[in-house]
Amino acid sequence: MIKAIILFTTLAMLSGGISWIARGKYDHYFMMEGAFHVINHGKGTHEVLLRFPSGKTKKFNLGAGATTHFRLKETGEGSIEVTLDGKARDEVGYVTSMNGIVVLVIGEKTTNFSQIFPAIMHYPLAQTTNN
Repeated sequence: MIKAIILFTTLAMLSGGISWIARGKYDHYFMMEGAFHVINHGKGTHEVLLRFPSGKTKKFNLGAGATTHFRLKETGEGSIEVTLDGKARDEVGYVTSMNGIVVLVIGEKTTNFSQIFPAIMHYPLAQTTNN
């Protein structure tokens, strides 16, 4: 009887651990966890530097109307510092240890921050009727 209890407990703990890891992988790959999209809505080419609260940075050049995409884990918790052409521009948004899809739109004067959570998009839309 004790062997059965130990075996059951061990199997339950293993299946729980495997489920937890599988869910994390699912979130990362299919829910676009940590996916960042940066869009240049300005008129010229800009050198962009993003500094995250964890101290990690991403640096790239964006032409007018161009986009770049990357994934980043462990962003830290706080605002993203945006530096444009070597000059501090904005501190935008709020990132945490788990981020949905993050979209940064760099305009002529400001930087806009948006987060999209794919799980929300799975709910059916409300249906309306015309009377």
